[in-house]
Amino acid sequence: MALLLTTSVAVRSQNVMVVHLKTGTVAELAFKYKPVITFTDTDAVLTTVVNGREVVVSYPLEKLTKFTFVTKDLTAVEEVEERNVQFLIEDYTVTITGAKPDIVVRLISSDGKQLGAYKTDKDGSVSFSIADLANGTYIIASEDITFKILKK
Repeated sequence: MALLLTTSVAVRSQNVMVVHLKTGTVAELAFKYKPVITFTDTDAVLTTVVNGREVVVSYPLEKLTKFTFVTKDLTAVEEVEERNVQFLIEDYTVTITGAKPDIVVRLISSDGKQLGAYKTDKDGSVSFSIADLANGTYIIASEDITFKILKK
C-alpha cells in the first residue's frame, strides 16, 4: 500500500505601501485594512488599523519622493545574501567592513539631515571621521545596513 503525502501551502497576499524618500531610503508598510492618506501643509499622513488598533504614520513632504501601493505574496522568499558587517568606532573614526561594495553610506542627524555620504570600496569597507560632530544621536545607513550611534 502506498502512502501519499501532500503538502499544502496557503498563499496569502498582503497590501503594502512603499514609501520612497529623497535620501534613497525605501520603507515598506504592510497593512490589512485599507489605509487613509491625508495631507497637511507639511506631511503625508497614513492612518490604518493593525491588530485592532489605529496606527498613524507621517512623512514630511519635503523628504518624500513618491509612494506606491503593491500587493505582495507572503509566502515569497527572497534570496538573502549573508554578510558579516562589522562596525567600529575608534578615536572618532567610524570604520565599516563587510558591507556591499560600491554603495553609499550616509551619516544622518537625528532630525533627518544628511551630514555626509561615503562610498564603500570594492571590498565593502569605508572609514570616516565624526570628530567634528556635536554630541548627539546619529544614524549611519546604506541600502543594507543601519546603525544608530550616540556621540558623547
